[in-house]
Amino acid sequence: MKTQKILVWEYTLKCNSKCIHCGSDAGKPRPNELTSSEALNVVDQAHELGFKKIILSGGEPTLRKDWTRTAERINDYDIEFGIITNGLAWDEQTIEDILSTKPFAVGFSVDGEPKLHNYLRGAKGSHEKVFESIMELKRKNQPVCAVTSVSKKNFDELKDIRYRLNDHNVDAWQIQLTSPMGRMDKHLILDPKEYYQLAEFIIDTRGLLPYMNVQAGDCVGYYGSLENELRDGKWNGCSAGIYTIGLDSDGGVRGCLSIRIPEAVEGNIRKQSLKEIWEDPNNFSYNRKFNVKNLKGECRGCEHGAQCRGGCQCSSTAFYGEFNKAPLCNYRYEGGIKNGKEK
Repeated sequence: MKTQKILVWEYTLKCNSKCIHCGSDAGKPRPNELTSSEALNVVDQAHELGFKKIILSGGEPTLRKDWTRTAERINDYDIEFGIITNGLAWDEQTIEDILSTKPFAVGFSVDGEPKLHNYLRGAKGSHEKVFESIMELKRKNQPVCAVTSVSKKNFDELKDIRYRLNDHNVDAWQIQLTSPMGRMDKHLILDPKEYYQLAEFIIDTRGLLPYMNVQAGDCVGYYGSLENELRDGKWNGCSAGIYTIGLDSDGGVRGCLSIRIPEAVEGNIRKQSLKEIWEDPNNFSYNRKFNVKNLKGECRGCEHGAQCRGGCQCSSTAFYGEFNKAPLCNYRYEGGIKNGKEK
């Protein structure tokens, strides 16, 4: 089955929360963010290239007043529209706007129970606001999903989050790893044992809540004994620049928004068309031109290297500033346990 092409768009860097794990260090908008007309043109170009999903993220995308206009253009092309939000700026009108744009899902960050969530998000009342919005959308039969970024701070609250999401009939839950970039303190990153336990938790949750679409983020894996149960599809390596693309709010194009190193920017739509950037054979070379010789660190020589390509490129670049060497790997951990070398 052919994989759909997906555009994930940092619609603005402006944000009304101050998450301690924010990889993009969001807060103030970029100095020269795309105008409304430029944003509409992005949608036109994405349609021309055959992208089937466009997801608005941030920062906080609803802080830009023109987001509904962009969403409507996405709908005009029958492209699936999604949005990831913290819900803080929402009012009754926002709920109406969300429903009118017919998203396939509305994603909310849920990082703990009330006290911890509000601390991690840097915004008083954030937890209450999120679940008020979830309840209202569910009353209107709008699918909602939760995204949880896991660190040492909230690792022990995952079961509590699971119970709450279940109680609120959340449709999907993506569980992912925090990485040492932006405002994230590297000392709060999970160690290899905790990382493995996170994978076990995801599998356990998928079994307990079969009616909820529970998925491991691409930063969790790879190729160990747990792999086939972590997500619906087999891990076939990072999708950045292959069927996903990330767009910065000032027009910079990356394979993935979470690959933050400067050299990951392949071009800017103010200087080239999206088609020119996407179809340039020299772009996204870390994935498109991958060779096992590119593997670095402990990934070098791995029997799964040709397919895995060194795991999540976001994790690799966040930890080491280079591609093809993600530091956390379940297959490697299991091998270390067997050889008595647990880190």
